[in-house]
Amino acid sequence: MVGEVSRRVQVARWLERAGVIEGFLRLRALAPSPWLPILSYHRVAPLPPDHAFEDGVIDATPEEFDRQVAMVTRYFNVIGSEELCAWAEGGKLPPNPLAITFDDGYRDNHAAALPILARHGARAIFFVATAYVTERRLFWWDRIAYLLKRSARERIEVDYPAPLVVELKGDRAPAISAVRRLVRDQPGLDIERFLVELGRAAEVAFDAATERRLADELLMTWDEVRALRAAGMDVESHTRTHRVLQTLSPGEIKAELSGSRADLERELGGKVRALSYPVGKAIANVPAIREAVREAGYQIGFSNASGVNSRWRSSRFDRFDVRRLSMELGLPHPFFRGMLAIPFLSA
Repeated sequence: MVGEVSRRVQVARWLERAGVIEGFLRLRALAPSPWLPILSYHRVAPLPPDHAFEDGVIDATPEEFDRQVAMVTRYFNVIGSEELCAWAEGGKLPPNPLAITFDDGYRDNHAAALPILARHGARAIFFVATAYVTERRLFWWDRIAYLLKRSARERIEVDYPAPLVVELKGDRAPAISAVRRLVRDQPGLDIERFLVELGRAAEVAFDAATERRLADELLMTWDEVRALRAAGMDVESHTRTHRVLQTLSPGEIKAELSGSRADLERELGGKVRALSYPVGKAIANVPAIREAVREAGYQIGFSNASGVNSRWRSSRFDRFDVRRLSMELGLPHPFFRGMLAIPFLSA
């Protein structure tokens, strides 16, 4: 897969030098386009060498994001929730549409991304995991990274939910990924119990005061979320606690979906219609969850790292599996331009 991505980057650079990408972008700006790309970000921030939290959610530096937003506002009509929900109901989209989205609710969404969006006159949709904003707690993946990065041990063991050995000698990224995957995939996990046991095994001090301090550093407050809405951005649901829906009971799924809508509508005073699935995991083949999403009042649902949407009405379009392109830190700008001009490059 890495080799395939590298080849596509090389192709994009060649097409950029040849002027092909610019030609396609200009054509897309003038003629009806069959594609609807939706960009997916989490954080806009520099990656410091001593970063204590999850590295993989930093998707662009402020400089990269500024260049990307400048490019999309030049060639595309940037749309928001209203247009997407209307499209899901059978309405029309403007010519050459594109949407920008953010997941989770990181503080730099307000501090770094919002000023850039405002400067370019662009909109974005911010999907917020509401319980973390209210309770001032670290996202579970950032807590995992914090504990494993700060541990002085080379090997730790936990017994819940099953015996697990975590090797920390050398590069810790594989260990962080493995533990994160366990939380993502384990049905019925008591996540707080697991994280407490992980911290104990890692021998890293972590109490409520520490978590509050770290959460205030990383997460938006409700006032900052409201500021997004006041600036013309859309704010939608990313569930309450960012648990993968496929690992939860029906009652827990209902609480995640209905609870997050209630949180957002209470705090923001507007209607919430869109949902981004935790870890971007699609629910297309899980009828019970699809029905729960519908019953909770959502009109549209977004997966991630799933590609570009076709604007033409066909059996392939699914309002509860709207596809997005996952952004990455350090993405070469010719490739960014190329995958929007010629979506097959992103496949």
